[in-house]
Amino acid sequence: MNTKIYLSLLVSAMLVNSLSAADDLKNVIVTAKTQKSSVDTAGSFSIITAKDIKRTGASSIKEALEGVVGLNMGVNDASINGRQNISIRGTDSKNTLILVDGERISGSDSQIGHSDFQYNWIPMSAISKIEVIRGPMSSLYGSSAIGGVVNIITKKPTEKTQGDITLETGKASRDGGENMEVSISGGGKINDKFSIIGYVDAKTSEPEETDNTTEIEGKKIRNVMVKAWYDIDLTQQITAFVILGNEKRKTEAYDELYDIDKAHYSIGYEKDFDDISLDLKYYTNISDAHTEQFSYTHEMHDDTFNAELKIASFENHFIVFGGDYRTEKYKKKYDNSASDLTSGFDDSIKYASVYLQDEIEIGKNTILTLGARYDKHEKFGGELSPKANLVYKLNDNSRFKAGYGHGFNAPTVTQNSDDYTLAVPIEFYPSGPPFNGMPKTFNRFKGNDNLNPEISDTFELGYDYEKNQLAISATYFHTELKDLIDTLHIKDTPVGPMTYREYTYSNVGKARIDGVELEFTQNKIFDKLDLNLNYTFLDTENKDTKKELFNRPAHTANLKLSVELPWEINSNFRVNYVGNQTAADGEKLDAYTTLGLQFSKEFIENFTIRAGAENLSNIKHIGDSNQYSIRGRYVYARLNYSF
Repeated sequence: MNTKIYLSLLVSAMLVNSLSAADDLKNVIVTAKTQKSSVDTAGSFSIITAKDIKRTGASSIKEALEGVVGLNMGVNDASINGRQNISIRGTDSKNTLILVDGERISGSDSQIGHSDFQYNWIPMSAISKIEVIRGPMSSLYGSSAIGGVVNIITKKPTEKTQGDITLETGKASRDGGENMEVSISGGGKINDKFSIIGYVDAKTSEPEETDNTTEIEGKKIRNVMVKAWYDIDLTQQITAFVILGNEKRKTEAYDELYDIDKAHYSIGYEKDFDDISLDLKYYTNISDAHTEQFSYTHEMHDDTFNAELKIASFENHFIVFGGDYRTEKYKKKYDNSASDLTSGFDDSIKYASVYLQDEIEIGKNTILTLGARYDKHEKFGGELSPKANLVYKLNDNSRFKAGYGHGFNAPTVTQNSDDYTLAVPIEFYPSGPPFNGMPKTFNRFKGNDNLNPEISDTFELGYDYEKNQLAISATYFHTELKDLIDTLHIKDTPVGPMTYREYTYSNVGKARIDGVELEFTQNKIFDKLDLNLNYTFLDTENKDTKKELFNRPAHTANLKLSVELPWEINSNFRVNYVGNQTAADGEKLDAYTTLGLQFSKEFIENFTIRAGAENLSNIKHIGDSNQYSIRGRYVYARLNYSF
């Protein structure tokens, strides 16, 4: 730990000691599988409500998460066409597990290079809240949860049939960038036993271009979601859940750079036995992403069966016991597979797991949560993921928290197979004879049957204070990562006029991440003003190179102000600061600040108009090369009618 960390800890202590505190969200954090209210829930978490989403005007999951402490919506390794990924506490985006109502959504970034396709599954109008748990959650959710979990919780129907219609139009500051969105939802209780709710969402954004070069790719997104509940009796319920979607990515060169079909099907059964509840669930994810540029399709298909018991029969204990059986399938299918360069790939991996968690009350002031999960992977073997969290009540408003968690990220189907080979051209001969612009150099990647999972061990200490409308939290965490999966250069192979640079997936790295998270919330200042301010500090190190990790800014800070203006106009102002960072190619990326502003007013009952702007500072590129692009100033108007 260096002087920068000591300085951040000193600042956090000063902040905690200088403020008195808050009582805000009393709801249960369902992702943590706890019976306690949020103030007594172990670990570090944030909640984004449907009201918060409306305030900020977020049009995607990624936008809704901007400004959350400990999260960075930074550039990925190549920032292709403006794509960005979610990083929790400095870990890779592949280490952020995305859930919808506790069910896994297929992550594309570990199978499809530089993708961000997993963030547009859910219509925004369907969201009740988003829970973000920072820190490893493999003890409950297994692989891909080294950084943490984002659980998108959807709305439930009300007693009366209700609906919602939203229209949005907007324009970005570059050439192109026009945006149109229509969202319709409706549902409710049909009779004493049956309830249903549905959502339809259609969004189109044109590519943003500079000098006929696509800076931000265009998107055409269509989503349909339906969820139904049938009450067999007062103790039993059947649920069914369907998401269907299509997303097309467009650039100046390709009308359909990617054409992505997505589907999620789920059926569940719940039964209550007094102090014991049983939850059975089967769900499947299907994602087919066809790329016009390379003329092949990524086909991903995951099936999961989950059984879980919640037991409150024993005094001072709340026990969760469950198990999963999951199959992960991947197929790469070329449009034309006539040559070795276009050979396809088809493989699958099976997982079986059991997990146990016990939330124990020790006396009046101490809550100890112990848990562990064992995952049996078809290829690399088994992985045990324990955790231990402590919450100590200093008084009615103050909590001291400490925790340890082990996380892991399993190799993907492609990484974990000797049969997988992918050749990507990176250099071409000049046009004209004798080679007429044919590829000159390829990177050729090969899978590896002997990979181990990436693993992490995280320790954290925190202090939370809540009273009335004021909340303060300060957390320090330390994470050790090892067996990081990366590509290792083996040799160069000449084949006629071409050269193949041969790589294999290997466990090649170790890393360390230290960090501090500070958050301060004060609502109802002068009865008109809500304030949220947070700051994240990261100190990272690649232990092999002794350099900082790529694309991890040392400092990020976020400010949100919500003010009620005269004539019942609500306003929301946001400032997001991202500090200096180093890109994967070694380029030093300067710090930048973006500003957002929104106004809203209900003109007649249930009819609201919103207008605002994102990135008022009109930052378009990060760094000098113009490779890392972000959406420039975006101005929009939105109409909403609820019935």
